[in-house]
Amino acid sequence: MIVNVKHSVVSIAGVVLSQAANFIAVILIGKFCGPSELGYFSQLNAIGLFAGSVLGLRLEVACMAADKTLAVRALVSSSCVAMAIALLLAAVAVVTGEQKYLTVVVLASGVFLQQALSSALASERKYVSIAVQRAFPNVAFAVAFVALMMLARHPWSGPDIFAVYSFVFFASAAVPLAGYLFTSRSMLSPECLKFSRLQLDYAKFSLPTTSLNSVVIYSIAILMPLAFAPHDAGVFALAYRVGYFPASLLSQSLGAVFRRDLIDLVERGTDVRGARNPATSFSLVLMPLSVVLIAAGYLGLALIINFKMGDLWQQSMHVYMLFSPYFLTMAVFGSLAQVFIVFKQQKFDLVIQLMSAVSIFIIFAFTSVFKLDFMSVVLLLSLSGTLVACVGIYYSVNVAKGGMSIKPRD
Repeated sequence: MIVNVKHSVVSIAGVVLSQAANFIAVILIGKFCGPSELGYFSQLNAIGLFAGSVLGLRLEVACMAADKTLAVRALVSSSCVAMAIALLLAAVAVVTGEQKYLTVVVLASGVFLQQALSSALASERKYVSIAVQRAFPNVAFAVAFVALMMLARHPWSGPDIFAVYSFVFFASAAVPLAGYLFTSRSMLSPECLKFSRLQLDYAKFSLPTTSLNSVVIYSIAILMPLAFAPHDAGVFALAYRVGYFPASLLSQSLGAVFRRDLIDLVERGTDVRGARNPATSFSLVLMPLSVVLIAAGYLGLALIINFKMGDLWQQSMHVYMLFSPYFLTMAVFGSLAQVFIVFKQQKFDLVIQLMSAVSIFIIFAFTSVFKLDFMSVVLLLSLSGTLVACVGIYYSVNVAKGGMSIKPRD
């Protein structure tokens, strides 16, 4: 089974545009505001992205379905839960006097709405719409940031920049979601406020799995400024943002198309025991793409640092090289992990994410006790992450192999 080429190209184009705009914004923040402000922005951004991924308790996973009515109902019910939790978090921030985290709640809400809408649109294979609504927030922010820097009479701080990003992101997600619900209003009913069996089945493992996955992705960016100097955190943020691009790109584009096609495979209930393992076929596409993207990222980072950002950022090149094995294996595993959801074997993914999270916190605990230097920590994080991702690839291929004998559904 090979994913649809047209859908894959459109999905990749949307993610590339979104990530490119975000990357440009990161470079501009680093150049105009310095490593310290970039590190602070990266920390708040990581918290917001992490919170957004679990804000709806993963009930939105069911928004990608073969039946649009089911997708709409899942979108409404999960969005109600997410917004209620967001309001609760905002109230807690105000009561505790931590109003600075209100913008984090705003970003988290926008992230959730974008993810939920993308899944609903994928149900109808509207990949062009998905590409546009994913790319627009980062493109709009990049343009807004350039305009602000041209008009600014004083340097902008990391929190101020993050506030602009949060509100731009939320507005860019809320408006198209409202439009989607309006065009689907004939499917809206009191049933939309109820949770389907599929939602509850997904959420049972998806919530802890995604929580741990978010910890794995964002905890390093959050912990780096706490363990090391702001300059080191900013240097790491730049290398990590560039290097993780292939994993983000492929999981959001090819991974999403792969999952949608797998859903159809299960819905048809076709007996494909003689067919090729879909994960193996997909890996043949993923591996060369990942290698090319990571090599291109290294060359691009070198050009940017040498011609635009200066010697202050040279250490990012060394960080990127040490993390390259991790970036490569995660680019492959991040997309293959879709098989765990479709074949309802998320317990494997849960164990793998748990292994990753535990290894990260053990490394930072050792850093606190034994005062490990910055590059040693980078090396340890890369080695542990690569090992766990390889285990994940192995199990995803085996789960897909076991799921190939599908009994026809009644």
